[in-house]
Amino acid sequence: MSGDILAATEPFSFDMSLRALAGFAPCAGGHVITDGRVRKAFPLGPEAVVADVGPAREGSGVALTLHADRQLLPTERAAVHRAVAHWLGLGDDLSAFLDVAGRDPAMATLLRAAHGLHQVRFSSLAEGAVYFALIQRSTQWYAAARKRRIAAALGPSLSVDGVEHVAFPSLAVVAAQGDADLIRFAGNRLRARRLREVVEGVAALDEEWLRTGPYEEVRKRLLGLPGVGPFTAHALLLRVLGRPDGAPLGMAQFEDAAREVYGDPPPSPAELHEAYGSSIGWWAYYVRTARSWQPEDSGLSIAA
Repeated sequence: MSGDILAATEPFSFDMSLRALAGFAPCAGGHVITDGRVRKAFPLGPEAVVADVGPAREGSGVALTLHADRQLLPTERAAVHRAVAHWLGLGDDLSAFLDVAGRDPAMATLLRAAHGLHQVRFSSLAEGAVYFALIQRSTQWYAAARKRRIAAALGPSLSVDGVEHVAFPSLAVVAAQGDADLIRFAGNRLRARRLREVVEGVAALDEEWLRTGPYEEVRKRLLGLPGVGPFTAHALLLRVLGRPDGAPLGMAQFEDAAREVYGDPPPSPAELHEAYGSSIGWWAYYVRTARSWQPEDSGLSIAA
């Protein structure tokens, strides 16, 4: 067991992170929130490490305690630290987005309700790639349930205080499964083939380059993978890799969100892209995640 502090780029509110995690349906069951803290398992090779995360007592960031079956090497601890920071978006710089949104009257109430919110995302590239492969021609509920089944069958686990925490397996572990197992996990042969295509394609790419390489080059490379279309590429870039440069604003979910925030007719996708530029992904995340957090007397409808 070890304790550390992970810094976060201000403004940051761990309470907002917990609220977002509680409503993050694709990852339901993958973490445990109790007493203002969250516990989640991360894979470390064939082992699991459980991160117990709470608010930092001083400054902006989180207090982190790691639970493992053995003493972790410094490099192993650093790897888990990076995974937790990515998961909670601790290093995200939202200043450009907040500057534009602060001058957008329709966003004022939402910004107050979600002050300090950073994007919480899938805990690993493997978890996100599997989920977005499974959700194609399916529903969020079934995709999340199938993802949990894969984790339970293939992921390493660790018990802490009598609770079993399961880490999502690596891309290599999922890709190593036989066709029959993937069909069982995915529900049918077509979805299993798509799952294999996406997992093997993403696994062949350098994850650090996916996170930091030129956005359009990364997007183009993802779109070149079998089984990856515009929706999956955007989802991987924003909800998994935390890259806010783009968002598929023409989708009904974003059109409905814009209508609730701005009224009818809402700004067009082109107008929103022009206003928010390379931080449009943060706009998309805020309006999808936090618009239901606004007080009912804000004058805006509340999302279900």
